[in-house]
Amino acid sequence: MGLAILKRSLHIALAVPLTFSFLVTAHHHSPSAPPTKTIIAHRGASAYAPENTLPAFRLAFDMGADFIEYDVQVTKDKQLVILHDQTLERTTNVEELFPARGRIADSNKSGKKHWYIYDFTLAEIKKLDAGSWFGANFKNTTVPTFQETLDIARGRAGHLIELKAPDEYSARGVDMERLVLAQLERFNKTTSKSQTRTPIIIQSFSARSLQKIATELKSPLPLHLLTTADDKPGWLTREGLAKVKSFCIGISPHKESLTKNPDVITWAHELGLRVTPYTFTTITSQDAQPLRDQMFHFLYTFKADGVITDNPDVAVEARTKSVSLLSAPSPSSY
Repeated sequence: MGLAILKRSLHIALAVPLTFSFLVTAHHHSPSAPPTKTIIAHRGASAYAPENTLPAFRLAFDMGADFIEYDVQVTKDKQLVILHDQTLERTTNVEELFPARGRIADSNKSGKKHWYIYDFTLAEIKKLDAGSWFGANFKNTTVPTFQETLDIARGRAGHLIELKAPDEYSARGVDMERLVLAQLERFNKTTSKSQTRTPIIIQSFSARSLQKIATELKSPLPLHLLTTADDKPGWLTREGLAKVKSFCIGISPHKESLTKNPDVITWAHELGLRVTPYTFTTITSQDAQPLRDQMFHFLYTFKADGVITDNPDVAVEARTKSVSLLSAPSPSSY
């Protein structure tokens, strides 16, 4: 067990500079500027375009996001697609195209029908409209594949890939972790050269899944553990973070848990863990200023390493504000 942890620690030590060297060059700053803060577009620029779609990712690039964050799911024919929910009805017109395919799962106590992604093939999912729910100008936007998402971001931003419900897929006999890593390795996405140009981080709420990637599958890719606002497993304690360090380079906690206890960031940094809280969002332009101030507070008062946000443009403004404050002349210089 000790040898496994030692090997993993070596993997982590090698992975950190590879992944974040991209960020150092992506935003040039003077020696006196604060450390680069990472802007992560949550499901793309999802405040302005349908979440987890190519238009949302393109907009995130244009707004200056360093990473796009998105959710990976598995279809009936074992293809990887990008979708947050395990069901299709919230963000597509599946009920209209496939009205008879909804079903009530055994675990669903509400008695409501759902259209589960793993009941549909990739070809069927590609027929769905994943944009009209958000706005008429996004009509006929499709659910992207994992490969389409990898391709569109090449050299433009890094990937923060969330494995969605991997334990549930495992219970269904689907090895999501192997499928994702095989896709990345097939197209040389895990090499040091690729990581420098278009870095990849994998995250999940499932510690089991991340530990499998780190130890059983021996992937060198950097990993982040997602944690909930209540943090029932106790990951955001000194003891919990020490355990996280054995298989991850960072944590992505709910922002409320850091508001309750900002010391978590200090504890994480003492262990060399990066901290990228989620989700900072606003719908109306009137709320942009409070959101910018909130992200500025998390980045420069709490000293988080980045933010996961639906509004990457506002996050970039918060980062720009920090540089302007730092470079402003002091009162004594007038």
